[in-house]
Amino acid sequence: MGVPLATVGRTAGVAVEIEDRNEILVWGYNFCRWKIVLTTVLSVFTLGLFSLVLHWKPVLLVKFLCDACSLESATIVLVRDDCYRWSLRRVYEACRGGGYLYLQNGGVLVEHYCLRYFTYRKQKFVWSTELKRFFLLTGYDQNITVHDMHNHDGWTSEHVDRLCASYGANEINIELKSPLQLLVTQAINPFYIFQLFSVTIWFSDTYYYYASIIVVLSVVSLFVDVYQIRKNQLALHNSIHQTDFVGVVRDGIVTTVSSTQLVPGDVIVIPDVGCVMTCDAVLIAGNCMLNESGLTGESMPVTKTALPINPAYAKQAVYMEKYHAKHTLYSGTEVLQTRYYPAQLVKAVVTRTGFNTQKGQLVRSIMYPKPVDFAFTKDLLRFLCVLALLASIGMLYTIVLMGMRGCSIGKIFVRALDLITICVPPALPAAMTIGIIAAESRLKKRLVYCISPNTLNTCGGINVVCFDKTGTLTEDGLNFLGAISVSEHRTFNRDLEDVGKKDASDGIVRCMASCHSLTRIDGNLVGDPLDLIMFKQSGWTLEEPAINETAQFDTLVPTLVYAPDRSCEIGILKQYPFSSDLQRMSVLTRELSSSNIVLYCKGAPETVANLCIADSLPSNYEYTLSSFTKKGYRVLALATRRLEGGFIKTNQLPREQVECEMEFLGLLVMDNRLKPETRPVINALKNANIRSVMVTGDNILTAVCVARECSIVDPSLPLYFIDCIRVEGRTEVRLCPEEGSVHRYSTSPYKFDPTGEKPMFVKLEKNCRKRTYELAISGKVIDSILEYFPHLVPKLVCMCNVFARMSPEQKTQLVNVLQEMDYTVAMCGDGANDCGALKAAHAGISLSESEASIASPFTSKKPNIECVIDVIREGRAALTTSFGVFKYMAGYSLTQFLSVCLLYWLGTNMADFQFLLIDAALITMFSLFFGRTEASEVLAPKPPPVRILSVTSVASLFLQLLLMLTFQVTLFIYVTTQPWFVPHTYSPMGEVYPSYRASCVFMISIFQYITLVVVYSTSYPHRKTIMHNQLFFASIVISTILCIVITVAPPDFAVELLMLKVPVDFKFRLFIVLMAGVNFLACILTENLIVDTLIPKLMRRFKCGTTANPRYCQELSQVAGSTAWLDVSRKMEPTDALSLVKRQGSVSPTFAKNGETELLYQMEFVRKL
Repeated sequence: MGVPLATVGRTAGVAVEIEDRNEILVWGYNFCRWKIVLTTVLSVFTLGLFSLVLHWKPVLLVKFLCDACSLESATIVLVRDDCYRWSLRRVYEACRGGGYLYLQNGGVLVEHYCLRYFTYRKQKFVWSTELKRFFLLTGYDQNITVHDMHNHDGWTSEHVDRLCASYGANEINIELKSPLQLLVTQAINPFYIFQLFSVTIWFSDTYYYYASIIVVLSVVSLFVDVYQIRKNQLALHNSIHQTDFVGVVRDGIVTTVSSTQLVPGDVIVIPDVGCVMTCDAVLIAGNCMLNESGLTGESMPVTKTALPINPAYAKQAVYMEKYHAKHTLYSGTEVLQTRYYPAQLVKAVVTRTGFNTQKGQLVRSIMYPKPVDFAFTKDLLRFLCVLALLASIGMLYTIVLMGMRGCSIGKIFVRALDLITICVPPALPAAMTIGIIAAESRLKKRLVYCISPNTLNTCGGINVVCFDKTGTLTEDGLNFLGAISVSEHRTFNRDLEDVGKKDASDGIVRCMASCHSLTRIDGNLVGDPLDLIMFKQSGWTLEEPAINETAQFDTLVPTLVYAPDRSCEIGILKQYPFSSDLQRMSVLTRELSSSNIVLYCKGAPETVANLCIADSLPSNYEYTLSSFTKKGYRVLALATRRLEGGFIKTNQLPREQVECEMEFLGLLVMDNRLKPETRPVINALKNANIRSVMVTGDNILTAVCVARECSIVDPSLPLYFIDCIRVEGRTEVRLCPEEGSVHRYSTSPYKFDPTGEKPMFVKLEKNCRKRTYELAISGKVIDSILEYFPHLVPKLVCMCNVFARMSPEQKTQLVNVLQEMDYTVAMCGDGANDCGALKAAHAGISLSESEASIASPFTSKKPNIECVIDVIREGRAALTTSFGVFKYMAGYSLTQFLSVCLLYWLGTNMADFQFLLIDAALITMFSLFFGRTEASEVLAPKPPPVRILSVTSVASLFLQLLLMLTFQVTLFIYVTTQPWFVPHTYSPMGEVYPSYRASCVFMISIFQYITLVVVYSTSYPHRKTIMHNQLFFASIVISTILCIVITVAPPDFAVELLMLKVPVDFKFRLFIVLMAGVNFLACILTENLIVDTLIPKLMRRFKCGTTANPRYCQELSQVAGSTAWLDVSRKMEPTDALSLVKRQGSVSPTFAKNGETELLYQMEFVRKL
């Protein structure tokens, strides 16, 4: 039934797997009649308050209404996600005459007369009577073999009817709540309920004016919230809701149906004129050119080919969306063009529908964003609990004091509750979002769009940024320098050759002209930028013939390329698309004048060379390749192979049997220049102590050269490549200096060693304490180290700044391991290869034309990495603003709390309009403008604090409040020593009346609120000064003038409204202003000298009040400046290494690969338990 992972009471939650290895925990419950009756009674007696508490706390609600039971008999389930968010869902049981069908593992159709299920966040979870557990109803992609995909002929009408009953309509439909529903939902928000509680107390205490204005403001705020939510819902609904008519194979014939009637397993027909996909589907016949910019951020059209089938392994090979993305069409993407065989259709098998599609996942991520600042929120709630505790102490003080003075119970009750409304600011949660809203607005002006605003606070703590190279750090376009061909003596020619001067019969020219995925759309060539550059340099022409012209090409509709003089015409019969994992692409071609099938291949030099016949490789291959890659040039290797037999026979061969035993043709050399913005951004990050990491699929030497050029790698330090090799039956990790040739190991008979000498390996001094070197590593070496030396992985990710030849999966894994090392990680990339890493990072930043992408919370329309600085700047500003608002709101509430406690001692309270002046005129105005202070232009070396309940934050509040209390009490006592002072007549009923002491407390306190807002409107170093925030600065100046007028020379109407008893002596009134000034200076000096300077020094000296060092600091402290940690050798097989991991349980599972992944995940899970 699953693995019990957590408990609620005595009941164990059962894990239900969802997607991306995530899980939800589910508990089963049934309604209990006597509990329902008891809860109803309690709700009536508490006037509905008890029901509201249960509504806010699903765990309490289920405890008060239900009894725990097994999931098999449950009618209610309690669901908890990985962020500890709880939800109650009703379990439905539906029965129908025709029954239900749904797909399980392996595409097996399961039939039931009744369907038992619950829905959670737009996904359906179905009860399996066979497995005795709930499982996520996904689609036709769970362990489906490639053979089954190709042989699937679609469903019958009867199947579709029952499948549709299980899966529902294929649409991403956002339920639009009525304005009344939204109004009720918002009105029962804790914020508005607390406001209702507050105004009820104030009305009962005769604060009519103040309470009335708060009611008006709350109602206006409520309606504004409802309007904004309704507007956002309509915008989201209109932008994603989409239906169309689709050709689908039903009962063996093609028919047209509404896209809402599609179900997983349907076989659809893609029209040749293109369409917008309304489901996820895997292509099984034909090719498609798609625009995926709105989903993955890929700016260029991408080619999708039919799912390849290998007859020898088709029954064992399983379709996996992650690894077959080049053959998968995603919902929401636009099919620009299709290509197909004559008399055949472009077909695709529907894998997922509705909210289970990739587009549905994007929508769900918008509707249910993760609380990325979870620790920040927990600290906030803890401090609210502290404020509630202080309010309780104040209540006790009020009850004792007023009880001793004989006040009525009703008056004591009202005044005691009044302290709660003062001490716990109801506007605090709303005020905390001010900085985020302002930062998001500023980012939008800089063409950086955010679909998860709460991520901004997390961006304030970013300390490492991972960059893709090509298209991110470097230009999209490449400057073609030339080709290097192989001479008759099996060596490379010395100079770069101009391809345009080569004959059309030259193999390099033919490979450049044909080995690509280009196509024509509206007469224009479109495709990968590298392919475009390469093809244009060949000088050939691309043509896509009409169907009636293709009989000469085995009846396939090919792309035709021909030389300028038409002396050679080549038809491209089949593409093996580029794969980041394989690091190559190839095409099957046939020359018009020949019957032979010729393969042309291009890709990473080390990959292509391994697939070539050893004798075809030039003797100076390694030396020549290194000489170009060390200069940062982009190098591609070209190869060819002549295949026996016709296309039909060759087409049935698996890719690995086609791409082998090739003849090496030569190298193409291109210059991939840095974008002008790259180096300044990297330097800015370095000055801010933010680590930059390059994660690329390119050659390691090219990557290192670019990294040095842009300062990701320190140019002044030596760099060493990490290698993992086998020597005499032992596995060793070694270092190779950058100056030496990079030693490569191959499974092919050929061993690269251009000089005939072994590469030089060095051992650095073990006692070095300062970092004096840089490291670079490739994806294959990481895999080897994981197999044999997994304990080195944490140190590697902390020390190494260049990761080359990394697959998309490895990029994601690297981000995950960095997070496990307690880094706050940002990832910046520009294409589909970076999607996984962008989603995994704390802050993914996609360089894309569209405003929203499934890949990341941030999308920049500017095609350079300046947006990284913008996001971190605004993140730091938002975090600083949130901290400032929090401390200011807490300080204001506690200052007012102290003032009221002093007045309670006199048996009085603040007047109605005094509260109104403070809360409406001062606090509200300051809160509105507080977050408008812009981010600093320069990133500071030290990031802002990320924890609210730190020693400095608590000390700051304590010291400021101590100063406020000191000045209030001083003035409270000092006024009684004045000759004109007249004691007030005590009122046992605690009524509000004018008095000298009450007026003096009010006068000094209004200055204190201004002091607090200046103290906590922190500017340096993460925000500009408050002078740049003109509205905020003006509000401070105007408020100060207003307070001076009220204190020194208040108009008669103000004296009457505020119920003031103005001190007779004018000099004394000036003395109050002087005291306020001294109070201001004391607070500023205390914050700058004690809180910001002295306390951190004492904490560092006595090592107290600090949190534990993050894991990356612990790892770095162990390696310091020495490479002794890499001086390892072990006689061990990979399986032995896994056994060691099982015993130790100490390695991150993230870099596990293939079959080992699940094992390592389980081991990490056991270790954490």
